[in-house]
Amino acid sequence: MKVLRQAVLWPYGIAHFGKSLFWHSSELVFAFFLTERAGLPATWMGVLLAGGLVLSALIDLAIGWWLRGASFTLARACRWQFVGACASAAAITPLFAADLLPEAWRMAWTALLATLFRIAYALYDIPQNATLGLATRNAKERARLAALRLSCSGIASIAVATALAWLVSGGSQNGSGRFSLVTLGMSAVAIGSAWYLTRLRPPPAGESAVPTATPTSGTGIGLVPLLLLMFLVSIATSVFGKLEPYYVAYRWQGQGGTIIIAASVGLTVAQPFWLIALRRMGHLRTLCMAIILLGAGAIAFTLADIAGYYTQAAFAFLFGAANGGIATLLWASFADRVAAERPAASASAFALLTAISKFGLAAASLTVASWLFLADYRVDGMGLGLAMAGIPAAAVTICLAVMALSVPIRRGGDHRRTCQRRSKSRPFGGVKPGHRVTCRGEWREGVARGPLPPALV
Repeated sequence: MKVLRQAVLWPYGIAHFGKSLFWHSSELVFAFFLTERAGLPATWMGVLLAGGLVLSALIDLAIGWWLRGASFTLARACRWQFVGACASAAAITPLFAADLLPEAWRMAWTALLATLFRIAYALYDIPQNATLGLATRNAKERARLAALRLSCSGIASIAVATALAWLVSGGSQNGSGRFSLVTLGMSAVAIGSAWYLTRLRPPPAGESAVPTATPTSGTGIGLVPLLLLMFLVSIATSVFGKLEPYYVAYRWQGQGGTIIIAASVGLTVAQPFWLIALRRMGHLRTLCMAIILLGAGAIAFTLADIAGYYTQAAFAFLFGAANGGIATLLWASFADRVAAERPAASASAFALLTAISKFGLAAASLTVASWLFLADYRVDGMGLGLAMAGIPAAAVTICLAVMALSVPIRRGGDHRRTCQRRSKSRPFGGVKPGHRVTCRGEWREGVARGPLPPALV
């Protein structure tokens, strides 16, 4: 663990903070900027965002295939992140200067730069995500690094949300150039943090960071259900996040943007809680709790509209906290599965995960655009709130159904009789740490670390 802390932990976290500035800007700001500042119709905004995300997902798959195999090392991943950061900055900075151009040029300008940004971001995103598996050796390290990753992402979200609160103050009547100034500073941070990660030292001899699997790690859910959960969660959180600026600008007349900031703060500060819950309840139960809290937070957010602005901010905090927990658990569980089943194909596996996520974001973009087209959102703030509650709640319901159908049903009776120590018969609870066990039909061969987890008893 010393190697993880000193050589990987903070450089990776800082680099993920820089990347997340771009990601949260695209999630929180793109839609609002295109309709309210660049003047695009809601339908064009949806087509532009969804088309860019689908293109980015396909590029993810292509780059993941190109970077497949054992030759994709930690050092190579770090170098590609720096290249991707520079390319992403070169595309996103002029994109957010579209409001400085004549109105006749804006649509073509935003379409071109948004497409270039999605291509560049794929070069940035895949190596950064694959580092989660390349730089860790076991499930504990992956959970720790995934939690740090989400904490740094949350800090980036707070930074973007704070800037967005300033940008939407007064509704859509902002001075031209504000968005481009914020993006310029954000790009400098992203490039600097990616450069810092390239100076990451490899583990010393005898401290290999080759990932290994542990039999008790992960949720017990297979790769395909995990991908489906990522798709559904991406829809739920993206719809809520994309509609937040509209809700604050028109329902509350841009008063402070506390709701946007509260969701980002929840994403960040709840990470220690999720790590504690993970240790005490296991991946599966903790993930179920986080998914339920996500749906509850979205529904309570809309119901709290009559209670006041700060009450809604409290439920936005709950939604953000649940989002952070789900993201940490899904990424850590997926990394565990990849380490166990495809350790030499981490880049292509994580490319598939990010592609599935972007397909979900594309669906969310089309959903948001349709809602904005059908509803008079500049007048009917409650309509925005209903969408922010109903769509995530529906996605959460499907998530729970997927989990219920994908987790194997454990046979009743005494599991102790089905498990044997390799040297001689002995109840599972009596196996000492370090002994190898085999459990027929229930548990894969691996290193026993104590009694069977409570979820399986």
